[in-house]
Amino acid sequence: MPFIQSGPGLSRRRLGAAALIALPAIVSATARAAARSVTFAGYGGWFQSTFDPLILGAFRKAHPDIAVFYYPVGNSYQALSMLRAQRSFPSTSVALLETGVAARATAEGLLEPLDAGSMPVLKDLIPRATQPNVAGPALMLDNLALGYNPTLITQVPRSWRALWNPVYGRRVVLQTPPDPLGLAMTAAAAGLYGAGDPKTSMDIAMTALEQLLPRVGMWDPIPDVYTAIATGDAGLGPCWNARAQAQAAMTPGRFAAIIPDEGGPYLTTTVNLIKGSQQSEPARTLIAWLLGPEAQRLLVEAMFYAPVNTKADIPAAALSRVGATPVMIERRMEMDWIGITDARDQVTALWRSHGLDAH
Repeated sequence: MPFIQSGPGLSRRRLGAAALIALPAIVSATARAAARSVTFAGYGGWFQSTFDPLILGAFRKAHPDIAVFYYPVGNSYQALSMLRAQRSFPSTSVALLETGVAARATAEGLLEPLDAGSMPVLKDLIPRATQPNVAGPALMLDNLALGYNPTLITQVPRSWRALWNPVYGRRVVLQTPPDPLGLAMTAAAAGLYGAGDPKTSMDIAMTALEQLLPRVGMWDPIPDVYTAIATGDAGLGPCWNARAQAQAAMTPGRFAAIIPDEGGPYLTTTVNLIKGSQQSEPARTLIAWLLGPEAQRLLVEAMFYAPVNTKADIPAAALSRVGATPVMIERRMEMDWIGITDARDQVTALWRSHGLDAH
């Protein structure tokens, strides 16, 4: 017995004709859906597990006509390799890249420059959010912080000097260059013990880090610094604040983090439109939304990144947690991530030559 019966006067031939008439509308709707889709390349792991459902989820709700697909990459250098491979026919529309890597991608013509003329929200961003040799603006900032295990480090380490304090024994964990954590720690050591002279900063940093050697009990832990501290394999060490705050929420009582009173370096992640993208228009809509007040507030409250939009209404307590109060902003250490990314091999070699690695 058929599930659908033809009514009077509705023959099989007429059904077929009706289907053919409807077909162009169906194909047109499918084409429109394909044209309104965006493939977003971002970091994997804990970042994806929060960014995709919460940040991009809010965008999908606000823009139900645009489909966003998250493509995870391990880090900015892997994303750069992917973009190079896709140069002729990019399948990615938007990509997150750290500033130094974004400058390389810009120089190689892989990214489409964005400006306030075509994207007015750029006028609302902090001055450092845009740079002339980087195509895409900063989306978020991440402060270098000090992670620690409260069961092993009972007094909150409010200064970077705690790493050199012999009272903590051999409990420091360090991530070495070329990882950005190691590069940032180099700058932190130079800023802590130097006078800010670029000509002598590297020598000062190496001397300070050499003096830290007796305190280091673990180098380049697997899977990461955060796990090593939370499990008690290490007591304290430099880490990125956003990931650290997420770790603290996952392992309360076994992991905590603080941005030291002296301040410290910060890492900028840019959001970029891929040159030659077949979904340029919806990709621009996504980028503009990510830079807007709603997304910026979500990035602070849900993922613990410091905002770049000056018009985002964010509570003072949330800003303090991400190192973005007026006082904390004044204490930020500016890093030339473009220059240090270009010199990362030399910095890595210096660490090795001074015995600053597993040995």
